[in-house]
Amino acid sequence: MSRIFILAFVLFATLFAVNAAPLELEKRETQFTPCPDFPPDAVGLDIKMTPDPVVLGAVETFDIKGTMKKDIIAGDWLVTCPITAGTVFSTTQEYTAPDELPAKYTIAVAIGRG
Repeated sequence: MSRIFILAFVLFATLFAVNAAPLELEKRETQFTPCPDFPPDAVGLDIKMTPDPVVLGAVETFDIKGTMKKDIIAGDWLVTCPITAGTVFSTTQEYTAPDELPAKYTIAVAIGRG
């Protein structure tokens, strides 16, 4: 009878050890989604960020693409204007990530006139 208990104990110990082993997590790509408050005619952007996920204190590169729905005739801030409606817009911007980030944070990328 004691052999059965020893065998059962060894099997349970093995099972718990296997379950306790850390699993390799899948890398999750950062997802950029449209803001829910924006009007329906807002430009949808395709954004790729490298490195992904954010590396604290490192330079982040954002490749931003989209098709303009309205003319952008003035501004020249980070891009060269004019950009006509229907034109595929593409820019690469760099930003240095802060040295510290909270557990949850938001990255916003927008195109605006003004």
